[in-house]
Amino acid sequence: MSLIDRVAIVTGAGSGIGRAIAKAYAADGADLVLASRRREPLEDTAEGVRALGPRALVVPTDLTVEEDVRALVARATDELGRVDILVNSAASAVGEISTANMTMDVWTDTLATTLTSVMLVSRECLTRSMLPRRSGAIVNIASTAGTRGVAEKGHFSAAKAGVLQFTESLAREIGPQGVRANCIVPGLIATERLRQYHERLSAQRGIDYDRVVDEATRQIALRRLVTAEEVAAVAVFLASEQSSGITGQAIEVGGA
Repeated sequence: MSLIDRVAIVTGAGSGIGRAIAKAYAADGADLVLASRRREPLEDTAEGVRALGPRALVVPTDLTVEEDVRALVARATDELGRVDILVNSAASAVGEISTANMTMDVWTDTLATTLTSVMLVSRECLTRSMLPRRSGAIVNIASTAGTRGVAEKGHFSAAKAGVLQFTESLAREIGPQGVRANCIVPGLIATERLRQYHERLSAQRGIDYDRVVDEATRQIALRRLVTAEEVAAVAVFLASEQSSGITGQAIEVGGA
């Protein structure tokens, strides 16, 4: 599943699943354009990418701002020539909040960061590179929170459900032009964000952190948390020619 001579933009590349995907792509030979709001985490990811050999372009970007997204994709095409692969992994890190306590700021920022950014970056990559060349693969990162609602995460569940439906619509639009779009649907993934979530649950419920994790993993068929690297392996497949006949699909990666 070689990605040699491919150029990939990965949003949310500063941590978690986005970082794991960037490194997996680099291990298979792709050059990377790394995007998120903060430079320092992106530089850490870039260091890991360059250690594997490929180029890594760090572009701090507010993915909710149209002009920033245009600048991101323009820089990618200007400096690396094209965009072959796009991974939309950026998402809002806002925690738990009930609908009764929801604020417009939290709701708007979550949808903008988690859903609207997917449309914006996809649009720019399509118009600037993929559609004119009739080639490309878009991999969107959704969540099982988008397939079954999570209490006090209505903002996040709604945004991720939107990612799922947007991906299917997009695949039908761009398929005739030779461009594919698929979605990965992670479940409980062993990332820093999940650890922080379990710590909050532990504090709220007044029980040990290990008990919270044990309760969560007992609901998973594999009886363990899936790693970000396991999600990244699916992202490599969906970006490669090995998946050339697959589009409009949502693949759950969560150990069932």
